[in-house]
Amino acid sequence: MIVKNKKGFNKGYTFLRTVRTVFDGKIAPLSNMVMGEVINHPQPEIYHYRFFPEQGFGVSLLDDEVYTVKQGDTSLIHPDKTHSQVAVPGSAMYYVRMIPHLPEDRWLPTTPYYRKEHKWLLEKDVKIWPERKYEKTPE
Repeated sequence: MIVKNKKGFNKGYTFLRTVRTVFDGKIAPLSNMVMGEVINHPQPEIYHYRFFPEQGFGVSLLDDEVYTVKQGDTSLIHPDKTHSQVAVPGSAMYYVRMIPHLPEDRWLPTTPYYRKEHKWLLEKDVKIWPERKYEKTPE
């Protein structure tokens, strides 16, 4: 659900996000980019978007629903929805995220929530991509 230029939040849930860096300037000094993954967990969040240049835009995927987000838009992301975000080429996307905490159930880094189908990502030495064997091509 995208709420255009509105404020508010949904009470009743907590937040956890797992961020893993695959490589950055320290891990791969010759690279000119950072690559990582973000795993969002079931709780509501609010994203408020800004773009440079201001006419830039992005895409917010809330499960299978696709929304265009523009300068000043605000998105309410309901619990248990995946929510990938992407900027279109030529646009820099910045978004502020806000997550409500409950007095009786505050978010702590030690209390993660994972979707059942994604718990395999927590396994030790998990392999995201299968190893591919390359054959030498004849010259």
